[in-house]
Amino acid sequence: MLFVAALGLALAACQQRGDAKNDAPPPDPAGQEAVEIGIAERRHAQPVSVNYPETGVDVGWGWDSEEGVPQPNVCIEYSIEEDKGQTKYMTMTEVSDSRELMQSMNISAAASVKTIAYQASGSAKFAKNTKINSFSSNFVLNVSVDNGVRYATPLLPGSRGEIKDPETRKTLPDAGSIRLTSEALRLAKKRDLTAFLNLCGDSYVAALYGGARLTAVITVATSSKQEKTQASTSFSGSGWGVSLKASAKGESVGSISNERITMRFHQSGGRKDKIPATKGDLLEKLDSLTTEASDYPAYYRLTLMPYTALANWPERGLPLDLSEEEQLADYWAGYATLYEDLEHILGQPEKFQVINENGQLVPLANQGGDHDRLKTVQDQVRAILLRLQQAALQCSMPEEECNFRQASYLSPYAFRIQMPLPVDITEANKQCPCADGEAKGERAENSALLVDYYIRTPVKRRCLNNPVEPGCLSNAEIDRWEERVGKQLVELPDGDTAKRLLDLIDKEGEESYEWLQVIEHPPYAWLDPAELEEEQKPLDKLIALLK
Repeated sequence: MLFVAALGLALAACQQRGDAKNDAPPPDPAGQEAVEIGIAERRHAQPVSVNYPETGVDVGWGWDSEEGVPQPNVCIEYSIEEDKGQTKYMTMTEVSDSRELMQSMNISAAASVKTIAYQASGSAKFAKNTKINSFSSNFVLNVSVDNGVRYATPLLPGSRGEIKDPETRKTLPDAGSIRLTSEALRLAKKRDLTAFLNLCGDSYVAALYGGARLTAVITVATSSKQEKTQASTSFSGSGWGVSLKASAKGESVGSISNERITMRFHQSGGRKDKIPATKGDLLEKLDSLTTEASDYPAYYRLTLMPYTALANWPERGLPLDLSEEEQLADYWAGYATLYEDLEHILGQPEKFQVINENGQLVPLANQGGDHDRLKTVQDQVRAILLRLQQAALQCSMPEEECNFRQASYLSPYAFRIQMPLPVDITEANKQCPCADGEAKGERAENSALLVDYYIRTPVKRRCLNNPVEPGCLSNAEIDRWEERVGKQLVELPDGDTAKRLLDLIDKEGEESYEWLQVIEHPPYAWLDPAELEEEQKPLDKLIALLK
């Protein structure tokens, strides 16, 4: 990581020189006029860490961030240094879907999208094949041992020929720096950057990290919110090692029996003759990983630096927008987890209860009614997953731009608020994991319980990790989903119909339409079924409002 530190020191030095100029003494009493000194805008660059590709790569190569692949061309003048010595990292985090798992494993948005579209391999395959649902607590243990770093460093003055400005043909200053080659600089100064991006990508490989990395996904089958809280406290807190050792010995973790704790493993680097198969094996592997990283190292991580950070990069931006890939990966993960949840519920309906038309919690029947409704919901979720897969395929084609539009897809939360709730299982009632058969609770209380279980709790955990990420909803947004519980979801003909309904609500006041909520993108509405006349269709009711 020395190259990042060197960059920081250089920028700090520049800032100090700039501050010194700004702090120049005022004009003398004789009335000499002060000279205003302009300071050029500093170049900001954010290094990005990604996993080492299966195709191989070396320091100095280009990188295409949109495709998530190396460009086997060198577009910079640089030297290489290596630092020795081991650095060890260990983290334990709780995840709620496959996207969070991939992020915890350093898998980029571009790689995540390719995993959706194609058959995955390596760490991406491990993440894709790890099934996560809302009825288990899932924790990711990441352990890495770095054997130093191989990184790009600035050239020494006079060490590597002249570089000329392609327009003026003047020789550029030969200061010690990492810089574009003459050909790359020529392409970077063209009006159209396509040729530059095709040759060099948008970033260069600034550093390679070798050693060993082990990822373990620990899944705890929980049957109640109380057990979820207990699992979270045991495994994501500072005492997770004690809980892991207890489980490895066959002991219970609190009230959670050892049989309900399972693990999956993935390793990069280190000795390949023994893959951890049990919790005990994991503890042994943690003890030996440092030695394995030294004796059997492998590159597993690299750092990218944008070309815009280079000293001779032209005064222009480099277009790079990965927001569509990130949105696509997030939606896929949300819907994939939703599908897994529905499969789990339909496989053991006796363990779940639903909110009926009166807002009361009642047992989920094995067939008919709500059971058939959930099968229909699962088919709808599968259809959306197929659409998302096609979008991922299109975004993964180098010759195609990624045109994913999140506004064209209904949020997974629209289906979450239709889900049954699991029944709490107490120690005294383990032989009967079922509702007590009597209707209980009120609509507002049960709606809040539903949203708390499926939306508020996982969202708040994501907000703690990063308050500004798209998956972090505001309290008002969460409350809005709670208001939609029990309302009927209606697909509108088009965005214009949705806009006219929104204008109507705005004109006549929201208090007159508390029974109705409308969104324009995609065009959907939620209405209270109590407002429908006998045998009246929901869409007919809404269209009639506009006449």
